Amino acid sequence: MVAIAFPSSFAKRLFAVVVLAPVLAVVLTARPAMAAVADRAPGIDVSRWQNVIDWQKVAAAGAEFAIMKATEGSKYEDPTYATNLGGATVRGLSVGSYHVATPKATAVDPVAEADHFVATARNGVGDILPVLDIEHTGGLSVPQLQDWVRAWVMRVKARTGVRPMIYASPYFWRTNLGDSHWFADHGYPLWIAHWKVNKPDVPAANWGGRGWTFWQWTSSGRVHGITTNVDRDHFHGTNLRNGQIARLTVHDEGGGRVAGGGIDCRPDGSGCTRLTNPGDPVTLTAIPAAGASLLRWTGACASAGSAPTCTVVVRGRVAATAVFGYPVDVSVTGTGGGTVTSSPAGIHCGADCSARLPYGTTAVLTESPDSASGFGAWEGDCGGSSATCAVSVTSPVSVSARFDAAVTLDEDGAGTRYAWGRKADPRALGGSYLVDRRPAASQTFGFRGGAITLFSVSGPTMGRAGVSIDDTPAGTIDGYARSLREGVRHRFTGWGSGAHSLTVRVLGTKAPRARGTLVGLDAVRANGVVRANPKPIEGTWGRVAAAEATNGGYVLNDVAGAAATLRFHGTGATWITSRGPSMGLAQLWIDGKLARTVDLYAATRVFGARRTIDGLADRSHVLRVVVLGTHRAASRGAAVAVDGWIVR
Repeated sequence: MVAIAFPSSFAKRLFAVVVLAPVLAVVLTARPAMAAVADRAPGIDVSRWQNVIDWQKVAAAGAEFAIMKATEGSKYEDPTYATNLGGATVRGLSVGSYHVATPKATAVDPVAEADHFVATARNGVGDILPVLDIEHTGGLSVPQLQDWVRAWVMRVKARTGVRPMIYASPYFWRTNLGDSHWFADHGYPLWIAHWKVNKPDVPAANWGGRGWTFWQWTSSGRVHGITTNVDRDHFHGTNLRNGQIARLTVHDEGGGRVAGGGIDCRPDGSGCTRLTNPGDPVTLTAIPAAGASLLRWTGACASAGSAPTCTVVVRGRVAATAVFGYPVDVSVTGTGGGTVTSSPAGIHCGADCSARLPYGTTAVLTESPDSASGFGAWEGDCGGSSATCAVSVTSPVSVSARFDAAVTLDEDGAGTRYAWGRKADPRALGGSYLVDRRPAASQTFGFRGGAITLFSVSGPTMGRAGVSIDDTPAGTIDGYARSLREGVRHRFTGWGSGAHSLTVRVLGTKAPRARGTLVGLDAVRANGVVRANPKPIEGTWGRVAAAEATNGGYVLNDVAGAAATLRFHGTGATWITSRGPSMGLAQLWIDGKLARTVDLYAATRVFGARRTIDGLADRSHVLRVVVLGTHRAASRGAAVAVDGWIVR
């Protein structure tokens, strides 16, 4: 680069002999390492005249930046540009590119030269600002040259988003560009070329008060790694970011867009990045989509909060994000009560509530009925009756949660019936018989006429049972026998015509020789008809007193096949039970379909445990708890308890 204008070739030769020769002699005898200068970062500028450069040695000598010739005119490309660009970049130098202007009095298009430069040079984030080297008038007048330079820099600004630097000497600028202030006033930085001085003479009133950005202080420097003389430069400061191309990136994750300051960021990701000059303020405006709103800015705009605009000063790599969101409206309906919460947090209500969540959020809503209610169903943008519902927030969301009032029933409340366990035995009249052993367990059978015969089972483990007809005591059965016998007859007569009920209740007592208190029922015979495997019209399990239980006690059974049945009308039901060291496995059925298998074992006794079936149609249903008679290895028994019910 040469940036001093001479009035004639003779004067130029004279200048070289008289002025530059002593300077060159001094430089040639100086140490080639970069000498530190306070508040200035050292660098060089190069072209093909420096031949092959050893960039590792240049970096070791202390150079922090290198500005290299890329193009000249509208066609020429410096043959060493690509090599120099790669070598300097690899060695960690900050790199810049310059274009040598070739204005002419004939028609020469500055736009074509600018386009050639932009197409050839690398002008990316972290690179030194692009440069126009203006050293020749090409025969243009001052106004013409001003227009030419203005057209070039404005074209590069339009193509890259960056205002390029202008390289010139003080004499050339004042003489051939009329000491124009326009470029300084419009924010185009100055690279001043002024040699053999302690500080440069800056034209255009100290470049509009901004001063120089880079200073080429000699053209005859010596640096390790370069065999020829080389231009040496200072950056006005130690932080090169203030002379490098900056980049602003806006992240927009949906629900709106961001525009302003050369940014027009859309959901497809286009227009979300631009290059800027260092220190440029860029004002961004968040534009929510229909139904959305700006929740907050993050990144470089975080301090703006939820204001619609943000102004960010761009140096280096800067990123900002506009987080848009949509409302998630939740309403609570039904005859009961409960709460709905969300993850991520934002929703927490027992009545209608709303929150605005970021676009794209998967919000998991969780229902929680109060102690007197049960969950019915989700409606709106949620559906079903599971405890949770996930919604994707890409538009306004509206959800309702229905809670139904709950009715608590005792273990023997309305709609309940208990069946004893059933033991298979081919000798029984129906191939099996009913059996239970806990005191107060009972089974009731209906019959018509004045007489009924009950067929029971006797054996070594059988105990005693009381029999009543129409709630009137009718006798006692002692089931003890040395060996098992089915079909043992017990006849009861004299009850008159009409409908009657026979109830067998376990007494929990036994003969001295008996090994247990089991009571087995095989069949009944009335009006000449034998009913094997008779279906009881009522039944109970044995009751256990416990102050911790819901109603001071609970019913219990450990015989496989025993069942507790609840008939109810509603949208769900809860089986209240207890857990403990002697508890076993049970099945939970709803309307004839297996819902789940429940393990009631616990290391310590737990009262009030609940197992719920929800999300049913609002009609009549049948809930059954079936004893499996099995247990996990750690348990000491197979008992299953019923402590009550909750119906919704």
